[in-house]
Amino acid sequence: MRKITITFLQFLLFFAVFSVFVNAIYLLVIIKTDWDFRKRIESLRFSSPDYDALILGSSLAQYGIDSELMTKHGLKSYNMALVGNSVKTCYIQLQEYLEKYSQKPEYVILVANSCLESFDQEGIHPVVEFTMKKQKIDFTDIPVSKFRWQGTELFKKALSKEYRSGYLSFGQLRRSKIVEDYSEHDYLHMNYHKYEKAIWIEKIAASCAEEQIKLVLIEIPGVNETQNSDSIGPYIVSFKNKNDAILYNFNSIEFCRFIEPTLDWIGLSHFNEKGAAKFTVEMLEFIDFKLN
Repeated sequence: MRKITITFLQFLLFFAVFSVFVNAIYLLVIIKTDWDFRKRIESLRFSSPDYDALILGSSLAQYGIDSELMTKHGLKSYNMALVGNSVKTCYIQLQEYLEKYSQKPEYVILVANSCLESFDQEGIHPVVEFTMKKQKIDFTDIPVSKFRWQGTELFKKALSKEYRSGYLSFGQLRRSKIVEDYSEHDYLHMNYHKYEKAIWIEKIAASCAEEQIKLVLIEIPGVNETQNSDSIGPYIVSFKNKNDAILYNFNSIEFCRFIEPTLDWIGLSHFNEKGAAKFTVEMLEFIDFKLN
């Protein structure tokens, strides 16, 4: 019986050591190869950043806003958007930035699509949660389990040369692949009140007001079937806490005329590199970003 117990304990010890080793290797590989992890670490290690604008949002913003092009046009920008990001996580990212760095941006640009995204999810992006200051690590933070999505992304890179060719520029994720859009307009309406009632957007507005930062809300274009027939605006979004934000409806059919549906998309309403550059130019022509 004693021999069986010793053998069992040896097996448990081996399994524990092996699990730690596998998770450590997995985490190291993910940190080195995952776009979100690399951006996150970079943003936490900025040396006296002096950005005029920070871009927040999900993968729609990560692919769709060309922050390098914005910088070349005189608005020094960094794209902090992450795949699957919640607005709550955007708020956390902004708070971290404002607490960590002395020079504040003049603009915070929150990019979303009310037709495709939920604004009040309570979840925190796993990469942000794992790297947050004073974050307590428990069994839910085991890398192989917590970063399943990042593992899927790694698998895609292993299989696809095109996927591996993607790269980050000023935080923007660039890929050249084309997925043609043959969907038709449904003449929807933008959900303005979704912005107005969004708790975490309201909190972002409060943080911006406190730091005297201008908050710009962007309804980013999607494929034809997601576009709406409302005017571009701008609209004033007023929150319960008495703060305001400016909203531009760039998912308006009127605004989206510049899009070439068979050339500018990479799939699922995400711009490819060419489409993102075209959209960013159109955005900069429409919004007058004035710097002090």
